[in-house]
Amino acid sequence: MRSLTDPRLRGWLPLLAAGAVYAGAIGAAVAVKTAGVSRSDEYSAVREQTTSDFRDYWFTANHLRDTGQLTTQFGVHNYVPFFAVFMLPWSFLPLPVGAALFALLSLALFGVTVVLVQTLLNDGLGPRPRVGTLLALALALPYVHSCATLGNVGLLVLFLVVAAWFLVERGREWEAGLALGLAVLIKLLPGVLLVFLLLRRRFRVAGAAVAVVVVLGLGLPLLTLGPAEAVRQHWEFYKRAAGQHSAYQTITADQPLKAKFSNNALPIVLRRLLSPVNGGADDEASGLYVNVADVPRRTIFIVYAILVAVFALASVMATLRSAGRWPPAGLDELCALRAQFGVWCCLMLLLAPLVWTHYLPLAYWPLALLADRAERTRLATRRVCRASAATLVIWLVCAVLLAWPAARAAGAQLASVTALWAALVWITLRRGAAHA
Repeated sequence: MRSLTDPRLRGWLPLLAAGAVYAGAIGAAVAVKTAGVSRSDEYSAVREQTTSDFRDYWFTANHLRDTGQLTTQFGVHNYVPFFAVFMLPWSFLPLPVGAALFALLSLALFGVTVVLVQTLLNDGLGPRPRVGTLLALALALPYVHSCATLGNVGLLVLFLVVAAWFLVERGREWEAGLALGLAVLIKLLPGVLLVFLLLRRRFRVAGAAVAVVVVLGLGLPLLTLGPAEAVRQHWEFYKRAAGQHSAYQTITADQPLKAKFSNNALPIVLRRLLSPVNGGADDEASGLYVNVADVPRRTIFIVYAILVAVFALASVMATLRSAGRWPPAGLDELCALRAQFGVWCCLMLLLAPLVWTHYLPLAYWPLALLADRAERTRLATRRVCRASAATLVIWLVCAVLLAWPAARAAGAQLASVTALWAALVWITLRRGAAHA
């Protein structure tokens, strides 16, 4: 990759400068937000002051360092035991410093992700950001901002997922598996991509990813906690994931956990739409109800199961019907392959038991594909690609609806991901013929 001092790449400098200013502002903001918090502070009191995922990671890692034990009392309960060990180095920093550096690192990795995506779609880094790149960046920005200010690991996971695909296209399959395996350990959602790789017979990528998950995911907790405690912590995680936060529990419980409107996972959206469930804050006296019916919970679960089956089977069918050769021969096959990967990037969000606003940066690859397709179609035919344009407009409208809690409770963000998924399934089945 050429240096940005290259005169041919001066077109990137305004975007780079804007990104640096933005990252600096976010770093300063999260430092101020967490200022004055120390390890000795009472977590419950600190939590009332502000919301920060990084703060929760930091408290959990400090507890592990002080006691040698894992805990979920600081809100870190949807992560495998490996995660607290992985975050240990951050516990040696004061919270404001760690939070600022983590935000800067996350945004820097997102910048690298943008460059990797344009490099793939443009067959090399061009002299300036493409219109499609800028469009995808603008559409993803509200969710990137949410992730960065909250201090979540979503941007790190996005970078690892895109880096894995970048390496796959470059034929470096073992390295791709290492990146994907680490992404799965940090956030389990990318595990769905292993199915796609197996369907496409990329066994080395999948095997390397599984090896990383086994070696690091079990090895680090074993070394840190000891065998008995490591086994117990994995069992406790399984019970939380398969019990308290499972789709079945969300749909059938009298008062589901994580029912607030900002959770846009399929199970809770169906539950809110098909039965009276308060999607507002816990202290909201009037509540926030968006249900259009009141049907039995077993019926809601059947609807959920049918939708999951449709999403999964259509994704598998799209992958197998246009499998083609490996490596792909010609532009059509390559575009179909990239769209398939985009389908599965959407699927990991559609199947997730929890989907917060800061999860949505994981849809950046699908967004970039559609924005790129819209731009290329316009340049080649001087006509608007209606399917791509309509999908991007849906995404934009749903992003605007972030300001309306009722729309979020009704599943606006879930609808935007579904639109991305449907558009990419359609493109995949057409074997990328519209990409010219």
